[in-house]
This record gives sequence, C-alpha cells and structure tokens, in this order.
Amino acid sequence: MPILTKSKYIKGLQCQRLLWFADRKRLPEPDLMQQHRFSQGPIFEKYAKQLFTGIELGDLDFNQNIEKTKELINENKTIFEAGFKIEDLFVRSDIFEPNGDGWNLYEIKASSDEKKLPIYYDDLAFQKYVIEKCGLKVKKCFVLKLNKEYVKNGEIEPEKLVEKHDVTENVELIEGIDENAEKYLETIKSEDEPPITISVNCNKPYECALKQHCWGTLPENNVLHLTNWRQYWKLFNEGIVDIKDIPKDVELKPKDEVIRKAVAGCQVVVAKEEIKHFLKTLKYPLYHFDFETFDTAVPLYDNSRPYQKIPFQYSLHIQQKDSSLEHFEYLASGDEDPRIKLLEQLKDEIKGKGSVVVFNKSFEKSVLTKLAEDFPEHKDWIEVVLSRLVDLAVPFQAFHYYCPTQKGSYSIKKVLPAITGKDYSNLEINNGGDASIGYFNNFIKEKTGDNKFRQDLLNYCGLDTEAMVWIVDELNKLINLN
Repeated sequence: MPILTKSKYIKGLQCQRLLWFADRKRLPEPDLMQQHRFSQGPIFEKYAKQLFTGIELGDLDFNQNIEKTKELINENKTIFEAGFKIEDLFVRSDIFEPNGDGWNLYEIKASSDEKKLPIYYDDLAFQKYVIEKCGLKVKKCFVLKLNKEYVKNGEIEPEKLVEKHDVTENVELIEGIDENAEKYLETIKSEDEPPITISVNCNKPYECALKQHCWGTLPENNVLHLTNWRQYWKLFNEGIVDIKDIPKDVELKPKDEVIRKAVAGCQVVVAKEEIKHFLKTLKYPLYHFDFETFDTAVPLYDNSRPYQKIPFQYSLHIQQKDSSLEHFEYLASGDEDPRIKLLEQLKDEIKGKGSVVVFNKSFEKSVLTKLAEDFPEHKDWIEVVLSRLVDLAVPFQAFHYYCPTQKGSYSIKKVLPAITGKDYSNLEINNGGDASIGYFNNFIKEKTGDNKFRQDLLNYCGLDTEAMVWIVDELNKLINLN
C-alpha cells in the first residue's frame, strides 16, 4: 500500500511530478555538492539532541520504530526519531518531548539562514496533522537551527551552536493538509507519469531534482534565459516560450534587449565604449586571483562559524603590461586549519601595486573580509588588497559583451567559451562544487588525497585564473587597444 511520508508530502507541495518520481526512486543521483549538504544534517543533529535527554529510535526498522514510539509515549519519555503511522500516512519526528497534557514537536535543520524558517512550517504542519490523527496533542512546534553568529573556540558548545525558534503560530496557520494528502496519494498510486509543468516552483523552495530533465524540453533560446524573472514567467505563462517569438512591441529591460538582439541575429553583441572604459580601470601588473573554499554546518576550526567559506586553495597569475606571466598557487595539506599558511604565502605574492582581478568579486571579497576578522594581524594588508579588487565579471554582468551561447549567464564557465572558444571540458575536475567537496572528502574527511587528485585540483584552480588572463586579452583585442 502506498504511504505518504513527510518528505514525499513536501515534494508534492513543490511539484507532483517530483513526488511521483521520488516515490518510484527514479530521481537523478545527487551531485557531490548535494551529497555534502545532505551529510551536514546528521552532524548538526547530533549536537542539537545533546540539549535533550531522550531515547534514540532512529536505528530501528519501520515496525519496531512505531511500536517502540507507542511504548515510550505511554512512559512519557522524550523520543528522538519518533514514528507515527495512521492509515496511509507516516512521519518520523526529530524530537518529540512531553509537555504536560501534550507534546512539543521539534524539527532540526542544519541551516543558519533565518529567512528560510517559513520553508519548514509545512513540514511541521504535516507532522502535527499525522500525530494528532493518532490521538495525541501537539502543543508547541519548534525549529532548531544553526546560530550563524556562533564562533568555535575549543570544543563545540551545543547550547551556543543551536538556535531555538518557536513557530507554533505559523504552523497552526497552515491549511489544506487533508486535501493535499489525498491528492498526493492519488499521484503516487497513478500509473501515469504526471505531465511536465514548468513554473516558478522549479526553483522554490529548492531547485527541483528534475529541473534539468524538464527544462531540457524547452527551445534552445527560451524566455527563461532573460534576466527579468517577473517578465519571463509572464511571457512563459502566456505561451511565449522561444525568445524569437516575443512580440516586437513587448518592451524588455536593457539587458534582455541585448539577449533578444543577440538571439535574433545569431550574433555577439558588444558595447565597445563601455568595455574600453572598463579596461582603462585596470592597473598593471594584473594579479588574476581565485580562491577555492569548502564549508561545513558545524565549524571545524577555531575562529570560524557555521557554513563559513574556508579557503584551502588559490591560484594567482600575475600579468605584466607586456603580457608576460608568472603563476603562483597554494593547496593546503588538509592536516590543519588551512587559512594561516595560505595567508602567509599569499601575503608574499600579492605585493606592490596593480589591480587584483577576480571574477564575481563578492565571493573573494567576503572570504577576505572574514579572514581579516579572524586574523587581525593580517587585517591591514587584507584591506589594501580589498581596495585593489577589480571585478572582471562587470562587463559581462552589464551585458556589454553577450553571446547567445551564454544562455543568459555571465558565469566564467559560460563567458570563457563564448569569448575565447576554450572551456573546462578536458579537466578531471571542471567545476567549483566538485573541487570544494572533492578536497573536503579526500583531504579532510577520509585523509586519502593522492598526488593525482591534488594535481587535478591545481589544474582546475589554475585554469580559473588563466581564463581571466585570456578574457582580458580578448577584450583588449575587441577594442583594438593592443
């Protein structure tokens, strides 16, 4: 008999096609980054549960879990992973705590973002609904999340790491659970795959696991590549899917007009004067710079916070006015906090004057700013570097250069092939997520990092900064400055 669990219920709220595929275990395998995110939950959960005195039932099988839950409820005990089943509904609750003539319900989430709290109301509401159908009274609902201000100093302190939010009133406002549960059970039972329904829900509250598959049915140059999301969903919902089908009298934002022009003419659109102005802001020598980082829910090192980006690697290409290059790089061993040695080496290499060129500077800026906070002895030098940062993404973010192959994106992975014809496809590691999680898994978690994997990491990060050299060269050619 089909069973609707809380995870399936939440998937149904996002998309019934997602629910149908999930029930049949036909979702794509999560990538390394997703696997890492999933792995952080149990680690945080361990510390959250230390704030309670409870009995763990998470290791029991389905039937044993339900029976043991009933037994412990009769004994008025706090339960970890309490199981409740009634008819074709089933939930497991992270923490179920007695409270007078009723119970408190806790959901543990390895998130440090308070803005995400509303995402969890439906989860708790479904749990409360099932539990109360079982004849119990849920008096209070809570979310236990990470305290983003927590700074590790020695052993982890659960009472400081964990933040408790009473969301009872929010949960009680949730309606329509009866109707949803009935609808989702019908979806699960159906032999027919639900139709593809592309909507804003493909990215809300999380990117859907089926998005790549469903969106793969769209035209090559579709309106979802536009930058104004309100307008592109309006067009999409009106049945205008291909950019070339947008009526000429529909006024678009300036960036989207660039996209429409590029697609219509199958051409690269270049604003030479704007690019010329940008290039004149570059001061030689250029220090093309890129960090690789990892993060964890529970901080590993002193003077670090939940999900703080910890730099473990960098690449630096120093480009002189005559185009001569020097390359420097750093990759931590994984045996200790990588930030200290990384800073000491970098300080010897970024000297003098000249622009420190990065791509999407908000990332490097945030990492450097945190390093200045955590290691104040380097603060003065870091502030000088911050003052020299120049963002190479600016002309692409402003759509002063745009090629249809970019598909509305200005990421370096799209810009590099568009402007140079080169890409990352020949590398063993070809994206930041795989680099980050690969390093964490191999060098910190498992301690199995070998020379080949180390070289693969160096090759990837090295290409990030060499790519910036190539992009600057191509921009110079475009405006005939050379």
